[in-house]
Amino acid sequence: MEKNNLKPLILCAVFLIIAVIGCTFWTNWQNRPLLGNTDEEICETIDRVGRGRKAEIDLKHVEDGEVDGTVYRCVFYESRENEDYPQLVMFRQDEDGNFLWYEGDNLSRHSHVYAMPDPPDIQVDEYLFSLEEVRYHFFYVTGEDVAYLTDGAGNVYSVGEERPAFLTFLPYWDNMDMEYLDAEGNPLW
Repeated sequence: MEKNNLKPLILCAVFLIIAVIGCTFWTNWQNRPLLGNTDEEICETIDRVGRGRKAEIDLKHVEDGEVDGTVYRCVFYESRENEDYPQLVMFRQDEDGNFLWYEGDNLSRHSHVYAMPDPPDIQVDEYLFSLEEVRYHFFYVTGEDVAYLTDGAGNVYSVGEERPAFLTFLPYWDNMDMEYLDAEGNPLW
């Protein structure tokens, strides 16, 4: 009779041990760093922070840039949730060379599409992102007719011929003075 009374107690102890081990693994998995070293890690991190589902994320462009001695990885992506307005997220490199999620401030996003009777193709997505409280512009250019961007200070930024093009870590300027130019240097609007 005593052996039968021990079976439920033993089973309960075994299930308790399994539950503790499972919870430990789950906690360790949840607390792992938000990495951005590979495309797989980038998609997983975007999923974990709730900005898209991993299976639906389409990485459009990944580019590294250095700002004041710190290397950042900017990622431009689309997902089913935001296919009409692509997203920009940032990772910052640590002392071990790993890219870790960087919250930063994505201050604004604008899409410039101008409708004219015979419109040039000038679609540009503009992002203003704050890194360590310093603002930078990022432009994702899909419009075929845009060859250059200019700022109010007279600086000219070449877009290049490949589309889409991603111009990253450009200094902040008031975008009211920004112009989109064609290959001959003519304003597109």
